[in-house]
Amino acid sequence: MKNLLAVLMFIALVSCESNKDQNSEYNPKAIELNNKAIKLSQNFKEDSALMLYDQAIAMDSSYFLPHFNKVGIYLKNKEYEKALFESEMVVKKKPDSAEGWFLAGLLNEHLGNKEKAMSYYEKSIGLYSGRIKNAEIEGEINDGKLNRALSKKFLGDNSYIEDFEELGKIEDYAELVKEFKTKSKEELMNEFIK
Repeated sequence: MKNLLAVLMFIALVSCESNKDQNSEYNPKAIELNNKAIKLSQNFKEDSALMLYDQAIAMDSSYFLPHFNKVGIYLKNKEYEKALFESEMVVKKKPDSAEGWFLAGLLNEHLGNKEKAMSYYEKSIGLYSGRIKNAEIEGEINDGKLNRALSKKFLGDNSYIEDFEELGKIEDYAELVKEFKTKSKEELMNEFIK
């Protein structure tokens, strides 16, 4: 369950971002390269995927998703400094990415930058709260609450329990909430990072 949960959470974080931005202001050829790299990565051809991610970045320097996707490869390979660099690039290029701030917070905390991590968690909470306030679809509201609660848990803000209690009553979220609620921050960190 440990590795599966980490993979599922990372996919969920990235998919939130990719669905919104794939048909936007980014270079279509860079998007195409990013999508090809995802397929290579899924087929365990990570070196080739990294090359395509780098080509997508070179083609469109504002495109943040290849950086996000590189984080996944570097985490899998336990290259935490590289993963941190790429997560920092995500928040630099996409400062309204709550997922990016949370991920960069996790990596900073893992590497001993606790003060920076706490400020990143706070930033993600603010962005999730804004997203919840402005969401029109119930699923987006609930996703935002789940992610905000997780950020609060990592920050040490016990108000996360309220969001978990509410979401635990919803069938689609109950099992995940149970996992997040019953595990310590350290156990969750190990599932995300290792």
